[in-house]
Amino acid sequence: MWGIVQTILLSIIIIIIIHFLCNYIKDTYSTKKTKDLVGSQTQKYKNMLDEYIENNNNNNVLENHFIPQEEFASMDDDLTQFLQQQME
Repeated sequence: MWGIVQTILLSIIIIIIIHFLCNYIKDTYSTKKTKDLVGSQTQKYKNMLDEYIENNNNNNVLENHFIPQEEFASMDDDLTQFLQQQME
């Protein structure tokens, strides 16, 4: 019985020593790579925005993206009717 306990304790100690040794070697002899996720995404967004502005220099093109007043009123009425139906 005592031999089994000694074997288990010795195995656990060896595993812990190997674990810490591997972590030490990894931390000492490898270079840490840091990736700037926020900055890279912000830069991609700025590039996309600059490209969009460059392609659409004309102000008339940007105005075409807005919904005409009549269509907006029609959609608003449809939405109001839908909400009233859902409330009943």
